[in-house]
Amino acid sequence: MRSRSLSTKLIFVFLFLAVAAYFSVQAYRYFVDPQTTTLVYAYSSEDAIAATGYFARDEQVIACSETLLELERAEGERVNAGGALATVYRSESALNDHRQLRALRSRLEQLRYAREASRDAETALKLDGDIREDLFALRASLAAGSWTSVESTGEELRTTVLKREYAYAGTDDLDVRIDALNAEISTLSGRLEGGTQTIRAPFAGTYSAVADGYEAVLTPAALENMTVAQYDAIAPEAASSTVGRLIAGEEWRFVTVLSAADAARLQKGQALSLRAATGVDFDLDVTVERIGREENGRVIVVLRGGSHLAYVTLLRAQNVELILARYEGLRIPKNALRVDADGSSGVYCLVGLRAYRKPVEVLWQGEDYCLVRPVGIETTSESLRQLYTLRAGDEAIVSANDLYDGKVVE
Repeated sequence: MRSRSLSTKLIFVFLFLAVAAYFSVQAYRYFVDPQTTTLVYAYSSEDAIAATGYFARDEQVIACSETLLELERAEGERVNAGGALATVYRSESALNDHRQLRALRSRLEQLRYAREASRDAETALKLDGDIREDLFALRASLAAGSWTSVESTGEELRTTVLKREYAYAGTDDLDVRIDALNAEISTLSGRLEGGTQTIRAPFAGTYSAVADGYEAVLTPAALENMTVAQYDAIAPEAASSTVGRLIAGEEWRFVTVLSAADAARLQKGQALSLRAATGVDFDLDVTVERIGREENGRVIVVLRGGSHLAYVTLLRAQNVELILARYEGLRIPKNALRVDADGSSGVYCLVGLRAYRKPVEVLWQGEDYCLVRPVGIETTSESLRQLYTLRAGDEAIVSANDLYDGKVVE
């Protein structure tokens, strides 16, 4: 019994010493020769400036004091000079008659389509695909929060569904129904003659249904000499009853005030990307049109956009990001980047039990990481070239003492 008790005690003592020795070695390595690694992976980053400002356009408000009216144009739609913007009605009954007339004309178009589709089997079958596409378009409009687009897309879907119903239900009485609709439309059209007034576009432009009072304040001409003090004092004028506004040309501006340090990173004529916080789900191409003088550490900056006007007609005050550049490369911690005396950069990577220095070029430095790309070495050996080329998935050494190329790392 004593022999077994002694053996058990010796085993426990041995295990204790082994565990203590293990943790002592690990502690020694951590404090004396700390070695940590991380995986290299592909990453993209942007050099951006956050800003707040206003969209500006060459706009004219279309005033109207009438209340019984109906808009004839969608948001962002192009209008020719003299084109109809809205219809004013003399009475509530005239407005209802007009709406009924529009519904009858839509039904007439559906019946005519169904009559033609019944003569062409391919056209009838194509309607199922059209309904599917309209459903996808409606879902996309709802997800984007574009209510004007939701309304138009929903109307197209209803029309397509009715066309399909007529096309598959038979056409025995289509001619009779078409004749009846034509007669009803003729009667309503005659009743409406002289009971409406059309508001027309004074010039060719892009229509927007909302006037917010900034139209006469934020003009391209006003931005040419605007100061920081004038920017701070921007306020809308009182808006009267309108049917919206008409935007001339294709260009728009964005005006903002930046710190002197941020403004110094810009140059007149420089191409940037503007990312709005809301309203547009893609980046807009802009050019730096004007950089003002510094006023108490702040500088006014005007950017010009030459495309996608229809997407920014409703945008005014916005938080944005100005994207100066985009970078794509391999991401590593800043601590993993080693710079030699000659200025060359490299990353030590663990390959098996050895550390190999892989040369890189720094593309971009964030707060705690770098984006780099591999730099090839001069050699005729393909195996050496592969060994010394940094790739996604490599195990980069973040911290270790006395690193050199080929060092055995335990």
